[in-house]
Amino acid sequence: MRKKFIIIFSFFVLFLIYLPGWAFAGKISGTVNVKGLRTPANVVIYLSEAPSVSMDLSKTKFVMDQRNLEFIPHVLPIPVGSAVLFPNSDKVDHNVFSMSRTKKFNLGSYTPGENKTVVFDKPGIVELRCDVHAEMAAYILVMKNPYFAVTDSKGSFEIPDSGYLQQMGLEGVGDLPPGNYFIKSWHAKLETQKESIVVPENGDVSVQLDLKRGVPSVLYK
Repeated sequence: MRKKFIIIFSFFVLFLIYLPGWAFAGKISGTVNVKGLRTPANVVIYLSEAPSVSMDLSKTKFVMDQRNLEFIPHVLPIPVGSAVLFPNSDKVDHNVFSMSRTKKFNLGSYTPGENKTVVFDKPGIVELRCDVHAEMAAYILVMKNPYFAVTDSKGSFEIPDSGYLQQMGLEGVGDLPPGNYFIKSWHAKLETQKESIVVPENGDVSVQLDLKRGVPSVLYK
């Protein structure tokens, strides 16, 4: 009886160990160094391929604000299928539009205090402009999966960025299962870099990326 119990218990433990997303998973963290820019902020680091994740986008709160004649934030990564709110928090009219292949739209002229929403249903890069203020520009990166991050003022990042995802109302995205992955970088003024990363079974992995000025590649080929 005791032997039978030990065997059953052992199988149960093995079953738990190999459950997807169980404790043997981790994050990819790191630092980005840049040449030719004043700051390493606003670099998007992401997985080109990632485990399938079921996402409920109904409670997400992605916002591209217009304030002091600027788009805020300058770079906004979102999962494909997400809606983005475009409030006009300025004291002047704006006209937000995009001619990008990923999503072409024109919100028309709208006054201070107004809000408009756009759903982004195709992965890729969307460059935003304002027809009233030519100096305004920003980017929405429509991602295939939620395993992405935006570097802070020190160039630091972490994938998955649980704090960012929860702040935006997207829950249920766990750490990465152990395995081989490719991370890529994207910034409008930097060459794209691709690195092979191995997430071990016993913890996180750290990486450093050194980027230089140049033309970035597309998000996905």
